Amino acid sequence: MIGIGFAEFFSLSLIILLCYIACLWFREYRRIRRNEWQLSNRRLFHCNTCHLSFVPKEPVSLCRCPRCNTVCILRRGSTLPGAQEGREK
Repeated sequence: MIGIGFAEFFSLSLIILLCYIACLWFREYRRIRRNEWQLSNRRLFHCNTCHLSFVPKEPVSLCRCPRCNTVCILRRGSTLPGAQEGREK
């Protein structure tokens, strides 16, 4: 039988524990990335009446706001107010 001291046992168990934690972290990281939303401004509607931002179930260019029921039109090249890059103060 191979004799192992306290220091070697502690080092070995620490390495095994760190490898186990790293595997769990990597698995959780992959799970989160796989289930992450992929949202673009081309599918995001913004209601001018109640200021609700929403994504419709079907890819359409005209739909009704779920909160106030007004018609929202998706304009090409439109972004949310204040979301422009390089906006001057």
